[in-house]
Amino acid sequence: MPPFTSMLLALQDALPGDALERGSDAIQETWRFLEMPATWIVALLIVPGSFAVAAIAYARESLSAPMRWTLVGLRTLSFLLLFAVLFRPVFVRQEQSVIAPEVLFLFDGSGSMAREDGYVGDDEARDAVRALTGESADSVSRLELAEAVRPRLLSAAREAGYVPRALRFADDVTPLADGARLDARGAATAIGDAIRGALAGARGRYVTDIVLVSDGRSNVGTPPDEVAAAARAAGVAIDTVLVGDDRTEVNVAVELVDAPEAVLEGDQIAVAARVSARGTEGSASLLLEEVSARDPENVRLVASEEVPLVESGDRIVLVAGRDAVDFGAGERRFRLRVAPLEGERVTDDNQVTVSVRVNRQKVRVLYVEGYPRHEYRFLNWELKRMDERIDVQLFLLSADAEFQQERTRGLASLKRVPTTREELLENYDVVILGDVNPYDISPDPSKGEEFVRSLREFVERGGGLCVIAGRYDMPRAIAGTEFSEMLPVELDRAGATLLDVPTSETWRYRLESPAAPHEIVTLVEDVERNRLLWEDPQGLHGFYWHYPVRGAKPGAEVLLRHPEARYGGGDEPDPLLVAGYFPSGRTLFLSIEASWMWRNRFGHLYYDTFWRGALRWLALGRMRSGDRRFQLEALRSTYDIADRVTLEARVLDDDFRPSEAANQEIVLEDPDGEERPLDLSLVSGRPGLFRGTFQPERPGRHVVRIRAGSGGPENDVTAEFDVQLPSRESADPSPDPEGMARLASLSGGVAATALDLDPVLEQAFPADQERREPVSSQLEDAWDRWATLVLALLLLGAEWVLRKRAELV
Repeated sequence: MPPFTSMLLALQDALPGDALERGSDAIQETWRFLEMPATWIVALLIVPGSFAVAAIAYARESLSAPMRWTLVGLRTLSFLLLFAVLFRPVFVRQEQSVIAPEVLFLFDGSGSMAREDGYVGDDEARDAVRALTGESADSVSRLELAEAVRPRLLSAAREAGYVPRALRFADDVTPLADGARLDARGAATAIGDAIRGALAGARGRYVTDIVLVSDGRSNVGTPPDEVAAAARAAGVAIDTVLVGDDRTEVNVAVELVDAPEAVLEGDQIAVAARVSARGTEGSASLLLEEVSARDPENVRLVASEEVPLVESGDRIVLVAGRDAVDFGAGERRFRLRVAPLEGERVTDDNQVTVSVRVNRQKVRVLYVEGYPRHEYRFLNWELKRMDERIDVQLFLLSADAEFQQERTRGLASLKRVPTTREELLENYDVVILGDVNPYDISPDPSKGEEFVRSLREFVERGGGLCVIAGRYDMPRAIAGTEFSEMLPVELDRAGATLLDVPTSETWRYRLESPAAPHEIVTLVEDVERNRLLWEDPQGLHGFYWHYPVRGAKPGAEVLLRHPEARYGGGDEPDPLLVAGYFPSGRTLFLSIEASWMWRNRFGHLYYDTFWRGALRWLALGRMRSGDRRFQLEALRSTYDIADRVTLEARVLDDDFRPSEAANQEIVLEDPDGEERPLDLSLVSGRPGLFRGTFQPERPGRHVVRIRAGSGGPENDVTAEFDVQLPSRESADPSPDPEGMARLASLSGGVAATALDLDPVLEQAFPADQERREPVSSQLEDAWDRWATLVLALLLLGAEWVLRKRAELV
């Protein structure tokens, strides 16, 4: 069903029950001449003719002037009385239905109405806002202004005898009941469609005016000017009330493009932003500031860059160093901002804030390899020295029973590969599998099966899985198995062998997205230099061999490709590095075994950067929580303010089995820092999965958390999401006074503003505009009454008496 039709049906269904009542009854009593000719005939022919005939009749008589004209007047009145009787005078008693005029009030409920204009530099307007709302203009939104003028408009219409009907519109139109509050959650502003819908819904009723209360910025649907003519033709004037600061807007907006959700303690943090501008040009400084969570007044500038002020905006990356303002804190808070420009009135979009979780717990890695190939030897050494916040335990399957398996200092040496769900979930964040068959990690086949099942649940619960291809078992041995479902690539069931891929030539890597590389393959922040490191012969050492796959699975992201080879049979060159999700955990497939050669030219620098970034990214699913039995997430990272936010929690009990409790309580923190509890309900048939929704009330960053035990805030499980104005509404939220004035002019209405309603109050609701429609009539002839006969006798008798006194025959 078309949206306009749906809107019309909804309006008709939701109208109050008295919407089509005919009004109150009234009795009107009047005299009429049923057979009187046109007025001009009476005025130009009958009256002058009667006088002329009377004057001619007495023209030759010898009479004094007073007597002559008296007799002429009596004769004229007699003629006119005769004509009046011939015109059939009647007394009409008419019963009428009095229909009061209606006024439709359209109140804008789109997202832009949530903006706070401030009226900076306009003291008169600021005083008017305070007088109207009782609040400072700095904190009053357009929606609150519309709410403030609403009772004045409705009361003025009622006092003038009109029936007011209030409607809310955004991208559709809905009735607005008395006492119901407006909201600003609409995804778009469709002024033209709203007027069409209001007119169509009022068809058959006596509507004289539509009063539009809006900022006037229509961004979807029928152009308002097109419906103005239709409204005028229907006899309906559109009166406009502009809400918002109507001065030409200078505005700079800072938009967060990208920032990591979590980092390891001591990591640098790259934050990408975009700065767009309207009504100005030149440049401005984009500042990246770190704000102390312990003392909000403690703000440190960590990076800045001069950016051009253009409407499209450029992507800018600023990097915060390793040292945090709050040493040892579990979160780093940043603010990206541009100082307000001269004349800029709306400044709430000049800055954005972002919080990045700092994981002080160590990332725990299990690395299982089949034999001591070069990739194992160098990665083993690198993992143990890379970072004190990374703990690793390695297991080499080809080693004999007496071999002391490698590990980080202080950890126990593994005697076997951990295979149970409890061992994996409790002890590790990331599992790396080298050239091994996961089903053969133990002489006991059942242990291999158990390992695959446990690893699958480990990844489903947010664990990270990295697979480094080899020339013997991985991934050839697992093609077509349950294990392959976890990988982000499609494998050929026939597998590949060493002979399938030539190994005599050195190949360079090809970045899939050199302009916006994935964080794993971002070795330096400069994108061109980063590209050269991967693709140029003077960059990282290339590779000789890769394991061909059929391609990336839907939803997976290719990070590196072969420059030419298509051994996997795909339409594009073979993927070399692919990242994906399964479903909450993160997976990484590396089809080469040559990362160790990156040390040849640059030492540990980029080798360390790559594997640190890969492990951090893989561990993010597990790093979200202090208590690893809980996971909490919003299904999307960004919501429009009109959307309902869906939250999910996955909860294990103390035995690491899915919780069967009926509810899971979480805490919601809004952008102002106010907290309130929410309950998530157990999903039927899904033990351990809890889900719930809520309606956000304002834009900004929201945080949800599970209070996990008594270990303090560092043990809380948290997730974050942004609520924003719809993109149509945020693209250009400035008021459109010219459009509102033009709409009023084209339809014959009047234009006003929320701060000066007088034009509408004085002109839009003239008195005595009700419409009267006859219900029944009674006619009573007046010529055969005694009064008519008496009047005729008096006129004739008076003339006869005067004629006798004048001695006329």
